[in-house]
Amino acid sequence: MTTGKNLHKNLESFLRHIDAIRDTLPMTMLLIQPYNKKANDDFSKFLNENVEEIEDDNGKKRLLVKADESKKFETLERNASTSALASKIIPESLFVSLISQYDAFLTRLLRAIYEIKPDVLNGSERNLTFSQLVEMETVENARDYIIDKEIDTVLRKSHSEQFDYLEKLLGIKLREKLPIWQTFIEITERRNLLVHCDGVVSSQYVKNCKEHKCQIDKIKVGQRLGIEPKYFTNAYKCLYEIATKLTHTIWRKLLISDLKDADRELNDVCFHLINTNSFELADILLEFGCNQKRHFNDSLKNVFIVNGSLSKYLQDKKEEAKQILDKKDWSASSDDFKLAYSVLTDDYEIAYEMMLKIGDNGDVDKSDYKQWPLFNKIREEEKFKETYKDIFKEEYTVMETPMKPIQELINREIKKNKELKEKTVKKVDSAKELKEKESTTPNRVGGSAI
Repeated sequence: MTTGKNLHKNLESFLRHIDAIRDTLPMTMLLIQPYNKKANDDFSKFLNENVEEIEDDNGKKRLLVKADESKKFETLERNASTSALASKIIPESLFVSLISQYDAFLTRLLRAIYEIKPDVLNGSERNLTFSQLVEMETVENARDYIIDKEIDTVLRKSHSEQFDYLEKLLGIKLREKLPIWQTFIEITERRNLLVHCDGVVSSQYVKNCKEHKCQIDKIKVGQRLGIEPKYFTNAYKCLYEIATKLTHTIWRKLLISDLKDADRELNDVCFHLINTNSFELADILLEFGCNQKRHFNDSLKNVFIVNGSLSKYLQDKKEEAKQILDKKDWSASSDDFKLAYSVLTDDYEIAYEMMLKIGDNGDVDKSDYKQWPLFNKIREEEKFKETYKDIFKEEYTVMETPMKPIQELINREIKKNKELKEKTVKKVDSAKELKEKESTTPNRVGGSAI
């Protein structure tokens, strides 16, 4: 029987790929900054010491460089220019890569859908000639050919039209209660601008964004759009949310009997976000999980509720955390959920009682007490450590979580150069601007105009 295994593997692969791209940006920019600063400092120093600015009779300013210094000027100017371009190109290239990963994710998602529900291809208008059928030899080969053609056609559509296709194919509404939709359309349209128009706003971009009510009031045709760090992060979060919701909506639609795995895998995605302090995404996806019409059982639904409360609790939004919990009566729940309730409502005395009741062979074990973010704050209490010792007959020791390589690199670089915290890289005129200033400078005795 077909399960949601391929759907899960596809989503997991996509999330890891965009996580890698997200981590690459700050790491790369961190390494570029010293190079950028040195190139600009060297060029600025040369300009101050060797270049004279004069004004002609028409009031135009020009730069004069000695003839024997012109080669050095050109080299230093090129170094400064290319380092500045790297700071622009890298974020844009990585942003385009985010959207490319989404397109690859959609390709695999479509294949999984056709595998789970092959009858959706019955309405395909793909035609095969008799000679093509003979060459393919088997029905399976013919089916694969049709799938390839169908996917190719879908990928040539706009991202909005791709959702139209999926909604018609599966008979479900995918954009209801999806406030991130406008962001999704804007980032995919901006990707098209960067790939085809060097980021310069076109009338088509404006038309498509306005059609989907994207907030682009301050953006005008002819304006160049880049990729700022905050924008890049928002795009990453948008794709993370869209792909997760799309996968799990389709999973629950096509494989109702597979709810147990669907609930577990969605909870795992959310738990990972909590563990990495990605609370904004965790809040969104946990609310999505809680609001599903069907869950495998109450226990798995309770995990969504507890993790939803935990995410708020770890953000010091304790009142919101309690409100989430109090929507349910926990009196008939198992001891592990009662323990979670007591911890999240800061009722530590009850929590210690529940720990002792669960004991050393219950639903919460030693590694849970050491690793679960549920116990992040209570672990600091001496009585927690005493209770742990009473249960497991050993001293409580902290289990350290390895730091992400990107954070280790950032910490190391900041330790070596504390100026990186400030991000004060001085900008100089670009090559184009300099040449515009200098274009009318005449030759003079003992030197040359560049």
